[in-house]
Amino acid sequence: MRNLLRMLLLPLMLCFQLTASAQVQTVSGTVVSTKDGVPLEGATVQIKGSTSGTPTDPKGNFTINTNRGATLVISYLGYATREYKVADKSTGITIGLTPTDNSLEEVVVALDLKRKPRELGYSTQKVLGSEIQETQRENFINGLQGRVAGLTINPTGGTAGASSSIVLRGFNSLSLSNEPLFVVDGIIMDNSTVNETSGGGSGLGLASDRANRNNDYTNRISDVNPNDIESITVLKGPEATALYGSQASSGAILITTKKAKSNKLAVQYDNAFRAQTLTRYPDVFEGYQNGENGVNSSLFRYYGEPYPAGTKLIDNKKNFFKTGFSQTHNIGADFGLKKSVFRVSGSYFNQEGVVPNNNFKRINLRISNTTKIGKYIEVTPSLAYVRSENDKVLRSAGGYMLGLFAYPNTYDIRRYQDDAGNKIPVFAANPNAELDNPLFNVNSNPSRDETDRYTASLGINITPTDWLTITGRFGYDTYRSEGYTLYHPKSFYLSQALNGEQDNYWRKYNGYNHTITATARKEFGKWSTRLMVGTMWQDYNTQMFAVVGNNLKDVTHFDSSNTAPNTRRRLLRNNLGDWNEQITRQMAGFGEVSIGYNNLVFFNYSHRFEAASTLPKVNRNYNYPGASLSVIVTDIFPELKRGKALNYWKLRTSAASTARLNSPYSTQSVFVDNFASGGGFSYGFVNNNPNLEPEKQQTFEVGTELKLFNNILGLDATYYNTLNKGQIVEGFRLSYATGFVLNTQNAGSTRNQGFEVSADANLVNQADFGWNVRVNFNKMWNEVVQLPANVAEYYLGYTWLYGNARGGITLGGTTTSITSYGYLRNDKGDILINPLNGLPALDAVFRVRGDRNPDYTIG
Repeated sequence: MRNLLRMLLLPLMLCFQLTASAQVQTVSGTVVSTKDGVPLEGATVQIKGSTSGTPTDPKGNFTINTNRGATLVISYLGYATREYKVADKSTGITIGLTPTDNSLEEVVVALDLKRKPRELGYSTQKVLGSEIQETQRENFINGLQGRVAGLTINPTGGTAGASSSIVLRGFNSLSLSNEPLFVVDGIIMDNSTVNETSGGGSGLGLASDRANRNNDYTNRISDVNPNDIESITVLKGPEATALYGSQASSGAILITTKKAKSNKLAVQYDNAFRAQTLTRYPDVFEGYQNGENGVNSSLFRYYGEPYPAGTKLIDNKKNFFKTGFSQTHNIGADFGLKKSVFRVSGSYFNQEGVVPNNNFKRINLRISNTTKIGKYIEVTPSLAYVRSENDKVLRSAGGYMLGLFAYPNTYDIRRYQDDAGNKIPVFAANPNAELDNPLFNVNSNPSRDETDRYTASLGINITPTDWLTITGRFGYDTYRSEGYTLYHPKSFYLSQALNGEQDNYWRKYNGYNHTITATARKEFGKWSTRLMVGTMWQDYNTQMFAVVGNNLKDVTHFDSSNTAPNTRRRLLRNNLGDWNEQITRQMAGFGEVSIGYNNLVFFNYSHRFEAASTLPKVNRNYNYPGASLSVIVTDIFPELKRGKALNYWKLRTSAASTARLNSPYSTQSVFVDNFASGGGFSYGFVNNNPNLEPEKQQTFEVGTELKLFNNILGLDATYYNTLNKGQIVEGFRLSYATGFVLNTQNAGSTRNQGFEVSADANLVNQADFGWNVRVNFNKMWNEVVQLPANVAEYYLGYTWLYGNARGGITLGGTTTSITSYGYLRNDKGDILINPLNGLPALDAVFRVRGDRNPDYTIG
């Protein structure tokens, strides 16, 4: 009976098994990020309506058994959950998840190494290259204006090819550079500019040794092609840049360039055309004629009698400025073969400025490669070339603006020369005794720079195991610049006897730096650890040759042979056939330890040991630490996210020390040519200091990050406090009994504080349209907390443009104060008037009268 029952049930069981086999199938695939295609490790793949599920492996792969027609639910922290319905295709499936929490996106924080934002205990901000390119700025630095809280960018002027000053979180050094370090794909890049002051011919400057204000020289980081930029990460405090050394004491700007994403051929081209015109001018009162104290006279002052009714005034501003025009052409190509991919790019930029005879051209060429060798090695070489040409106009006290506003508004400035090309004076018989007509200035006092720059870099990544990575970044940067400035024989800025002047210079730069690191990562249950050790070497050499002479042979020739041989002066070493030279070398070893718990709390400690050639041997070696802490509050207390108003809340804090180096050769006074005492040599004006120590900078920072309303609104707020001790004060005046005019020493301390807020609103986020609004707010305040007892005021000489105002500081005041003469007043406080000219009488005492630090900035 039992055997009979088995025989009857066997067909039914076989039928049921065949039916079940037809319904259950194995589904396999890969889960990736839709943003960059990176596989997502640890994503959960679950069958909807059941508890059955599986995580993805380190390559984002998964395998799961389910019925045909079932729905898979794929989720991953920081990404939008997605459902996928199983169809006929069950293998090789690629499922993309869209990021919703950028705390999990990686940002570059050291060299070109990446970290997740939730791990960072210090302030950073990231700007996409596409945002920079949309600004259409010739200098990508200007495209960062308003996009980063605490970043102040001041273009030196509106002319084509103008340089830009970049400062993060205010001025921490009184006389040294306050600009951040620039790093491109892990390689430190030069951002210097020409200094017209040469210290009596002993330094890197012009042979004329002029005050550093009459001309402008493009800062070299502007050589970077904006269209090659993938992203920019701004590290604001020294605690974030302990791995970069003393050069990053004012922060760092890290540039990641575009790289080929596949070996399939892809070609891109775009262009942009822009017209530029001035719409606003300074307000001026034009109701009085030339003269003083109500009396008309032939002077470039306007305190004479009122203009008679009906007098026709000429708008010389419109006669001077023109409509500027620029064009940009970008081309790029991605291609490759198997595991080796290339990207080639080129760019042509041409700008005609709004000022006559002001033009800037730049050509960029670049090739980069990414090649994987076997399982463990990846190399990323690149080579770039830049050619720039800048036809410039003079600025400041020797520039066109002074003449434009001083020239009589009853005189048409277009009448600036006669048929023979001679200057037409308005008042004086001697053309050299009268202020230059602005059109004469820009047409007859030409200036030009040309630069050819080559950069080569090599990145090597070795991953012998899944927990160890060895990286090397090697970079070589070199350029050659040459230029001239010619003053016409009839120009106001020279005496008639000189018969014109011409400045020529040649500048060479060679820089090499490399960084080698080894990073180990291990997880122990809920604990994650990372250890990095590394070494860095930097070697920078800058050389200059310069000559200035008078008695021009031809105002249309610009070679140095255009001047009389007996009038020529050169930099000191140039007289011996050598180039003036500055060499800076630094070597360092550093380490970093990071410990995380359950992806909730992260602690980071770094320490750097450094040696620099610019310091005396006894003070050459120094070290400094940095530490940071990051806590993800909403993951510790998940109930905070229940209302969906708060999606993410992070608290962070950091503290660090760093150093700032002195200028090369500022530890030893040097001999200069002595022209006044029968020839020979003597010490120059500057008393250098053989006992200098590096400036010490201590910074504390606390901040928070929030994401609200389903990540639509993001807020980032930071307070920072920086104490700068042992300031290297260069060029301050003591008693002339020292035998010098200017002195150098560790002589001051300052404190710089600030509060910054960044808000992002992701208003529209569709596949074909997006709208994001970002607002940055920054407020800074500072104080001079220590100066030498015998120094009542310290100022930089090149800020003293006129006789009654300069960038001076005093004890207890701010580091951005302006000192100047004031007005004489009587006992009632009324301003006293000089009866000779009708102008207020000056007290001839330098006191703090103003401050160039704004109350706040917003953008």
